[in-house]
Amino acid sequence: MSIQGIARDETNAALANIDVLELIFNVYYLIGTTETAILTQTATVKTDNFGVFSYVLTIDQAQYNLISTQSAYLKVTQGSVVFSNEKLQAVPYAIYAQNGVPTGTIVAYIGTVAPTGWLICDGGAIPNTPYYANLRAFLGNNTPALQAMFLRGAGSGNGKIGPAVMGAQMDSFQSHNHVVNLNTNAAGAHNHSTNFYNDDYNNSGNGTPNGTGLIRDGGPSYTIPTNTAGNHTHNVYGDTYTTGDTETRPINWGVNWIIKI
Repeated sequence: MSIQGIARDETNAALANIDVLELIFNVYYLIGTTETAILTQTATVKTDNFGVFSYVLTIDQAQYNLISTQSAYLKVTQGSVVFSNEKLQAVPYAIYAQNGVPTGTIVAYIGTVAPTGWLICDGGAIPNTPYYANLRAFLGNNTPALQAMFLRGAGSGNGKIGPAVMGAQMDSFQSHNHVVNLNTNAAGAHNHSTNFYNDDYNNSGNGTPNGTGLIRDGGPSYTIPTNTAGNHTHNVYGDTYTTGDTETRPINWGVNWIIKI
């Protein structure tokens, strides 16, 4: 962050042509009326004939988010004298652009360690520091646990119903059936017959026992039909063969989901 200002003393006179002027640069935001420091740097600057000095304030990646998403202020002091204490205006927007994407954005990433400004979505704890305050406002204490998860648009549309924002839907099959004929072919009207032999019920002749207590005398046989059964089928019961894996899924490729701080 490039800073240019005029160094003045308690009487508002310019501190001109000073080769060694020690200044404290403090970037902060307010919680109520309390100043919460984002960064504090002490530097030695040099003033010109009009007391003008220049300095480049180094801001690391961990501080971009706080400056770009808070109403940040810059205070420049020397001893007990406050040279400037102003709200930042254009700079936060430039830093926000450098930040890339808003807090809470989730993208696919092939690394195993999240880059600066991001966290892996593995259900891990979110540090309770000001740098992570915006993300904690979305999620609470932990990142979403997105291992082995697909992402889907929330709400309903296109005849489908998705999960709520930050909600999960469990595994499911759409209701369906399989066409299987579980009946035998119709057998048609038919009957069965039984053969009998003439028996001598008076135990006459040279007959022999026929196994039923009657005496078979070797006479001619005759057939007695059963009652006729109408056209009918028989039900067949059973299950199809079980096959498949532990889930239903399309072809996929592994990534880590990461979320913007």
